[in-house]
Amino acid sequence: MKNLKTILYSASLAGIFLLHACDPNVDLYEKMDADIKPYSEDIEYTLKDADYNRFNGFIAEYKAFNDTIPAMDYIPQILAREFVTLNINSSAMVTFNHFMLHPDWWDAGFGYELTADDYAYLGVAGNFTPNNPAWQSMPFLLNRDYPDAEEGDQVNIIYNFLEDGTSYKNQDTYEYDGESWILTETLEDIPYVGYELSSEDYELWGGSIAQFGNFSEDNPPEKYLPVFLKNKFPYTPVGSEQVIRYRYFDGATTRNVIDKYVFDGVAWEIVPYVEERTEQYIFGEVGWAFDPTVNHTMERDDYLFLVEIDPVGQQEFPYDDFAYYYGASGFYSNFDIRIIGRRLDKLESDEYADPELGEIYETIGAEAVMDEMIRRITEEGIVQLLQHKYPDAAPQIGGIDLHLFIRFETFADNWVRRFPEAEYICTAAGDPPQFELVNFIENIE
Repeated sequence: MKNLKTILYSASLAGIFLLHACDPNVDLYEKMDADIKPYSEDIEYTLKDADYNRFNGFIAEYKAFNDTIPAMDYIPQILAREFVTLNINSSAMVTFNHFMLHPDWWDAGFGYELTADDYAYLGVAGNFTPNNPAWQSMPFLLNRDYPDAEEGDQVNIIYNFLEDGTSYKNQDTYEYDGESWILTETLEDIPYVGYELSSEDYELWGGSIAQFGNFSEDNPPEKYLPVFLKNKFPYTPVGSEQVIRYRYFDGATTRNVIDKYVFDGVAWEIVPYVEERTEQYIFGEVGWAFDPTVNHTMERDDYLFLVEIDPVGQQEFPYDDFAYYYGASGFYSNFDIRIIGRRLDKLESDEYADPELGEIYETIGAEAVMDEMIRRITEEGIVQLLQHKYPDAAPQIGGIDLHLFIRFETFADNWVRRFPEAEYICTAAGDPPQFELVNFIENIE
């Protein structure tokens, strides 16, 4: 019996191999599978609570990532689980929560902000400048306002400071040494002028808040501050922001806390420490990975920015949305590179509106004019636009080189429209960051 079973099993196994070898469809199926291209798609995805809950600790608790727990380390896992059919060449724009470890309102200034009367008293036209610094005048104001100052007293003064055409808010700290006020610290370009609760403010609420001069778990600030702000700033417009500093007892120590509130037209709402961010991910040879590549098609506001910073301007022509050096047009959202029809316009004096371009035309010719216009756009204008739009850019993000592909429209003589694309890399972070043109494709259909 045992031998019979062995013979039957061997015969069956041999039959299976024989059938497989004789099946003409096997090779065909294998070839068809090999010919199937990986399924790719460009998607947009916003993370859900369940996505954050897949990870323990901070991410699950706050439903957010942060600077030390970056999204790029976790989102590839989420995409691989959610979109199992997507493969090479897929891309995803992923929106997620980012917990701000140091929001900008923490750098707000708190102190006395100069009024128009104060500037008038000091003989200053609304702001100080590098040639007329605040420290030269401020002691006069402090002596007037604090005649009974004692040694060790400190006062923060917030004022307007104008440099290179840009106005900032600065905060100076002065200390009285018994005879005069001495500048001890300057905070430049503070993002907000905040309000700090005084002892009189705490007394308004009575009870333990007034007794200890702070909020606590039993008396949470979010219960009291919205009403306080509505009474303190009764005529504020919708969308107004207010940074407020207060004292909070956490059960062990009393510390200063800074929050930001926004007025929605009815009530003051606290601004959360979490903000939405969107990043791009691509599916490559090793799966999903963060991709810092920027793909941007210039829009009306981009062209208007170049109109505003144009070194030649509109000249004597009545163009509100066009200027000559870059040829940017806000109304048409393109670069006007017509040589005869626009860029070589002449003024009433018979001089060229753009003298440099006119000289190139007369000495070298129209082709050189066209080359110069494209050079200005790609090597100067768009570089300044990138510095304006991406002030925090760096050569690498998450260890990956940053490339920026900028597409724009040109309008040439004979009504010819083209859609070039310029590729840039960031060569250095800074204020402003530095960008370099690395490739230019003249016409993208």
